[in-house]
This record gives sequence, C-alpha cells and structure tokens, in this order.
Amino acid sequence: MNQQQSNLRLPEQNSVMMVGRLTRDPELRRTGTGKAVCSFDIAMSRRFKDQATGEWKDGDPTFVPIVVWGEMAERCGERLKKGVPVHVEGRLQTNKWEGTDGTKRSRLEVIASRVQFLSIVKQESAAIGAKLADDSSGVGETPATSSGNDDDYEDIPF
Repeated sequence: MNQQQSNLRLPEQNSVMMVGRLTRDPELRRTGTGKAVCSFDIAMSRRFKDQATGEWKDGDPTFVPIVVWGEMAERCGERLKKGVPVHVEGRLQTNKWEGTDGTKRSRLEVIASRVQFLSIVKQESAAIGAKLADDSSGVGETPATSSGNDDDYEDIPF
C-alpha cells in the first residue's frame, strides 16, 4: 500500500432501515441500574416477480434481532406483540459472549434508534381503532378492527 492510500479516509456509515413483523412477543427487562431494554426479532422477505411465470413470489424470510433501550423500550414492551408490523431504524452491532460450555459466540443485531408501530394492537384506545375502521382503503387495519379477535396474529408461522 502506498502513502497516498494509507491517508485515505473513507466515510463510515452504520445505518439500517427495515420493515418486518415480530416473530415473538417482545421481552422487556431492566439492567442493574434500572434502565429498560426490550428485545424482539422481526422477519421480512423480499418480494420478486418470477421471470418464468410472471407471478409475484415471496423469497425466504430473513430474521433480524432488534434491541431497544430507554423509554422507547418500555413502549415497545407494552404495545407490541407477535405478528405486529414495525418500521425500525438503527445501527448494526455485534454482540459477543461466552457460552456456558466455554465457546465464544456472537450475533449481529440492530440497536434501534426509532421503532414505528405500523399497526395498533387492541390495548390502544377505541377511538383510534374506530378511526381506522372507517378508513375504506384498508391501510392501517388492525386485529381489533379486522375481526375483533386477539389471536389473529397467532396464525403467522414465525
């Protein structure tokens, strides 16, 4: 490597945005100092058009672990549940630890700076649910407005 290449500074960017559905109910816990931390996984897949048939298909799902801190963690723990769609913005981080058997392990996860709820679960106010029910486009439809059954998201296979 020559001197000019070693002085070259490339901008580093660690930023992700993704939309997916929770694969399990979120886990809310507290650190030793009392700070809230919430973790959950989301699943997403790429939709593509099959060139041979012309049909739209879903690719294999990708599962991504999400970690949220502070007040936002508390909101996520209280309001989210399995199957709910979310938009997540954050940064990638490698979490490293040693297993009980002494093996070193690591996992790439997203540390969320923003989590936007794309659906409102039944615990939310009835006024918001009623407003969404009046929306003829179907955008924003929730379990509370679609069938009134809390178990609608239990049918999601992840």
